[in-house]
Amino acid sequence: MQRRGLPLTLTTRVTLFAFLFLTFPLFADNEYPADFKPSKPAATGETNVLARFGAVTTYMNDKLNAAGGEKSPQCYRNCLTVGVNDVLKCIEIKNTYASSEACEKDGAQKMSLCDPKCQ
Repeated sequence: MQRRGLPLTLTTRVTLFAFLFLTFPLFADNEYPADFKPSKPAATGETNVLARFGAVTTYMNDKLNAAGGEKSPQCYRNCLTVGVNDVLKCIEIKNTYASSEACEKDGAQKMSLCDPKCQ
């Protein structure tokens, strides 16, 4: 009985690691995707956190237009929407421009993983 528990535990660990690796791929230094244009802080004064949301929605629109706009697959549009919704939740918690850079990066990275052909 003891012997059976160990392989199940090992199998569970391997499966969990594979799932997490595929779900949350590693990006070099937690950077933006190559085709993403990050938001820029204002030259003077304080930048509104919504600038980050604007950069992410622009990225989403660019990706949608490249995939055919309204003719793009529904699953692709859903995938992009998840990234945008995550950014909204995150900037609601980290409600300053300075503290919300990770929200913008994470949302852009999630959207960059969406497959326009849903394969």
